[in-house]
Amino acid sequence: MLRLRSILLIAMAALVWNCDSSGGTDLSSAAVLLSGSQCTPTTTTTMPTTLTDNSSCPGAVTNGTDDLGFGGPTCATNIAAEAPCWMKTNFHCVTVTVSGSNYVITTNDKPPHKSYYYGGASAYYEAMDTAGGFHGNPNSIISQSITMTIPTTPTVTDCSQSNAGTDSVGVTTLGVVIFNNQAAPGDSFSTEYYTMDQSMGHPQNTGKYHYHTEPTKITNDNANFVGLMLDGFPIYGKKNQAGSYPTLDSTTHTTSCTPTEFPDGTYCYHVENDTDYNAYIIGSYFKGTPGSVN
Repeated sequence: MLRLRSILLIAMAALVWNCDSSGGTDLSSAAVLLSGSQCTPTTTTTMPTTLTDNSSCPGAVTNGTDDLGFGGPTCATNIAAEAPCWMKTNFHCVTVTVSGSNYVITTNDKPPHKSYYYGGASAYYEAMDTAGGFHGNPNSIISQSITMTIPTTPTVTDCSQSNAGTDSVGVTTLGVVIFNNQAAPGDSFSTEYYTMDQSMGHPQNTGKYHYHTEPTKITNDNANFVGLMLDGFPIYGKKNQAGSYPTLDSTTHTTSCTPTEFPDGTYCYHVENDTDYNAYIIGSYFKGTPGSVN
């Protein structure tokens, strides 16, 4: 029975697989099928959903015209009162609620900065860095409706938790989703890298804009807070908050950490300390059991 169930899950995943020509894969026709149940958790790392002292970060965040000053479109930011302070002070262009033991994060995935992929007729258009060898792909940014259900208490797995087949593996503080370091089947990531705009993102064939590598509007060779991975662990820039480049686990691309946002300690993903297409955010494996994305 278990073997039959595994075969059915693989078959269902294959039915919704859709290659693109611009970076990543699209599984937008259904909730992404994840293999988290196949791994046995070993430990948990607590990341609280509420503050011990909420006086310094009261109430919900409601901003219908959030403007980050990047020259892109304004966006709506709505973060529930029960969400933690690190979300309220860092995240934009998303709706966040806390449902049981999960954060529910919804985004339209439109970058709040200029991009070549907004098109030449748009006020948010920005030319490609052709001097750097970059060029456009045939896609355009299209508003999405992406909902991520992310555990508030990440669970470390005792096996390699592949994210293959999951296009949106995390979400940044700008409300833009993250893809892994793989290209669409038949393509190479080193080739696709050169279709990224000046903010290091690009859309795939359904118009889903995303970052694979260091998102320069958020972090540029520093320790800035980048976002949250689908398994619930936080993401930072190339450096840790001590100003050093951490040694990362080669499988999950994480290290143990005690950043300001999580003083009790957790695991952190970091942008790879490298350049160009090698400065990716995550490889092919999660540190913990991932939530779901629709």
